[in-house]
Amino acid sequence: MERLNKLIKCGLAAVLAAGMGALSSIFPVQRTYAQTTTATTFIDKYKSDVKKASSKYNLYGSVMMAQAALESSWGQSQLTTQANNFFGIKGAYNGQSVSMSTVEYNSNGQMVNTTANFKKYPTAYSSFADNGATLRNGTSWDPKYYSGSWKENAENYAAAANALTGKYATAPNYGTSLINLIQTYGLDQVFGEASATSSSAASSSSSSTSSTSSSSNTTSTATSASPLATVKYYHSSGSDQATLSGKYKKYYVYNHIKGASRSEKKYTWQSLGVKKPVSVYLDMRGVKQGTSGSWYRLRFYQNTKAKKFWVYSSALKFAPTYYGTTSGRLTPNLKSNQAIYNHVSGTPQLSKTVTKVKALKATKTGYSVDKTALQSSKSGPILWYRVALGKKKGWIKGAAVTSYPASVAIANANLTKVIVKGTDSALLFDQAVKTGNMQKHYKLAQTSLKVGTKVVADKIGFKIQDHSIWYRITIPGTHNKYWISSKSLS
Repeated sequence: MERLNKLIKCGLAAVLAAGMGALSSIFPVQRTYAQTTTATTFIDKYKSDVKKASSKYNLYGSVMMAQAALESSWGQSQLTTQANNFFGIKGAYNGQSVSMSTVEYNSNGQMVNTTANFKKYPTAYSSFADNGATLRNGTSWDPKYYSGSWKENAENYAAAANALTGKYATAPNYGTSLINLIQTYGLDQVFGEASATSSSAASSSSSSTSSTSSSSNTTSTATSASPLATVKYYHSSGSDQATLSGKYKKYYVYNHIKGASRSEKKYTWQSLGVKKPVSVYLDMRGVKQGTSGSWYRLRFYQNTKAKKFWVYSSALKFAPTYYGTTSGRLTPNLKSNQAIYNHVSGTPQLSKTVTKVKALKATKTGYSVDKTALQSSKSGPILWYRVALGKKKGWIKGAAVTSYPASVAIANANLTKVIVKGTDSALLFDQAVKTGNMQKHYKLAQTSLKVGTKVVADKIGFKIQDHSIWYRITIPGTHNKYWISSKSLS
């Protein structure tokens, strides 16, 4: 069922009520006279309509009344007062709807403000009856989706309420909240239903089994009858790493790619013990049909048997990697235990192992290369070369190479840099592209460059001998390009 997740203007009280219900099972909630009066008025006003609708569909009237109270904030929500919509149900009723602001989560699991249409009913009874019809008729893909709430299948109201957890609503304490309302206001007696002597125990059991995590921050989200997303998956070796991005908290973590499974559950980072950006391991990428963004399956430990979760790409930050075209040949260290990958490891494509370096055969001329890459890391650039391996090609780390195609590895870039203090005596160089040898030109102080001058770097150079980093910059206002040490730039 499509329903209101978090309605800013008219459902905030209902959301708070759901949280209060969970707390009341631990700490007794002291309700004010005004709260009790509002509840009593609501019950007296609508009990006849609820009894009629629940009897028609053989449902528990206490559960329907508790749902209406919780979802509509005892009839005071804007959606209820303007549209007789007591359950936050989206869509149109006999062509009638109202548009309201709401906070929801998009297909990438990011919280966004949006506007949605909600059913507008001519009477309160029509809202209760529509809710009853929904629970009785289920979804387009499963007519018995809510069958656990039917009287013939639920021995008491507690069982019916718990059967709605993770199905009708996403909150893992949804059944608990309904049961608390029923018990607090004696709704089972209002509708002449048998008491559920073990309702508290049943509530606790359902709450713990409806989620794969014991945390209240774990939520089942598979409530919509919309078709599941089609996903194309790309497996990797599982050794790729990334870090959580600065905006990772804006995204949820899932047990499946969002929208791709009926058993989808979402988690907050806090519930997983993550309080700051950390490094994670990735072993799979998924792209939903009709979208361009990627989802990644991650784990927090190197052990491949560690629990895995899915996140959208924006929650991750990959190490900046710069590529360049090169030529020549290299000699691999055949004693190295490192792998050769189809992609540079730790990039958004993720990587698969092509072969092991030690599995290569020794040759007099080495292996030809056609591309190079420089990948940022805390300890300095990581050098990669793409080598020809018969009909295949693969990326090998410079650390697993004994002889190189050139003394300087060069990659393309597009970076803005700034000249820093204390570099007046720095030297600018030109270079011979084929050999990578840098030739002295003149001092920085002899140019128009000054401290604080912004320059654009279109190439990065990595000297094999001393591991120094160089940038090729353009002198502002000219077409002159020169190489300068990274020490002169910020």
